[in-house]
Parts: sequence; structure tokens; C-alpha cells
Amino acid sequence: MTSFISLFPELAIVLGGVCGLISIWSGMRRLLSGKAGTLGRIEGFRLVVVGLVLIGLASAILWQASWLVVLSLGIGFVEILESSAVIAVWKWGRRNPSRRTGLPSLGDPVA
Repeated sequence: MTSFISLFPELAIVLGGVCGLISIWSGMRRLLSGKAGTLGRIEGFRLVVVGLVLIGLASAILWQASWLVVLSLGIGFVEILESSAVIAVWKWGRRNPSRRTGLPSLGDPVA
């Protein structure tokens, strides 16, 4: 049991780094794909942020920097929350086009 406990920091660093890099890679592929629309780009941005948070946490364990944990989790939480809200509203608008009929369109004059 003590061998696992002594290996935990190294295991967390490696797993966090690898999962972070995979998340960044898949997010960048979505961001840079020519066929991805705006929704795909926002989802790609969210994946990149998740990957950066994981790499920040792995770096915080490696350098034993508690300030980096707070910074990674704080910035990551806010950015993921904002992009998730935008994605949810975007998908809601696609599912419910009849609920948007009372909204003015871009070409309508303002009274």
C-alpha cells in the first residue's frame, strides 16, 4: 500500500499531463477544422481549456505550487462555465426555433 501512496504524485502528474494533452489535441482539431461551425469551435475551445486546467494541475503537483492549483482551477472554472452556458443556449435555440419568433431579427428597424 505504501508503494502506491509514494507513486501517487508521479502517477497524477503523468495522467494529468497525458489527459490534458489529449484534450488540447482534440480541441485544437475542432477549432481548426474547416467544416466546424461556430458551435464546434466553442466546443473545441472548451476542450482546450479543460486540457490546460489538467496540465496546470499536473504542473502544480510537480512544482508543489499551491498558487498554481488555485489559478488553474479558478480560471478554468470560469471559462468552462461561460463556454458551457453559450453552448447550452446555442443548442436550446436550435431545438426551439418557434420560441424565437417574437425576437427581432438583424434587419428589423428599431422603433
